[in-house]
Amino acid sequence: MLTIAIVDDDDSDVDNLRSQIDRYFDGDPSRYAITRFPDGETFLERYDARFDLVFLDIEMPGVNGMDVAYRLRMVDESVVLIFTTKVTQYAASGYEVDAIGYLVKPVEFYAFAMRMHKAERLIAVRGEVTVPLNVDGASVFLHSRDIQYVEVLDHALFYHTAEGSWKVWSSLKKAADMLKPAHFVSCSRYCLVNPAWVSEVATDTIIVGGKKLGVSQARRKALIQALARYHSGIGSGA
Repeated sequence: MLTIAIVDDDDSDVDNLRSQIDRYFDGDPSRYAITRFPDGETFLERYDARFDLVFLDIEMPGVNGMDVAYRLRMVDESVVLIFTTKVTQYAASGYEVDAIGYLVKPVEFYAFAMRMHKAERLIAVRGEVTVPLNVDGASVFLHSRDIQYVEVLDHALFYHTAEGSWKVWSSLKKAADMLKPAHFVSCSRYCLVNPAWVSEVATDTIIVGGKKLGVSQARRKALIQALARYHSGIGSGA
């Protein structure tokens, strides 16, 4: 699911942007979540880096969007940022805050879709994370793209890669939190899988990196949906 923030004081502009987002995702609300902020100050006060994408209006009362963007980059250098504006004079300034572009209001679907395709590619790349592990007193750093799956065995947590497995004393919940940006998904209460390594899904099993793992009935539907979203573009780099 793509998490989106819309920072805009104009209700009609927000409604239009919501409509374009819904059209882009084929009317499927399970593929995205929107949080609207009526002004820049509220957005900055409540910001907690959970968003993948921010649509930021430039012309707002109080703190304008450009100033909000500068302050945002002080706390989050990676969130994907797109400006919305009724004028184009600010376009060049967007590069200073690593915005991927701007959309002129009222936002039209073609221009919106072009920006969204670019945003999804960046989100996929930026979703990769490095996982620090404490293995027998030594520090090990695994890249999320190399992790095939993570499972609980005998109260310990095992990170499995093509090069071997790493045992740590931790919780699956902690692993899930760390790997959320990399789109890992649960196939059972005791296992998280990397969609990039999934080659086959059957009724109650899944093949991950050549290994057959069990899939619980309760999680199968969510797993299938997550894999479909991943391979349709979000998280796949397509």
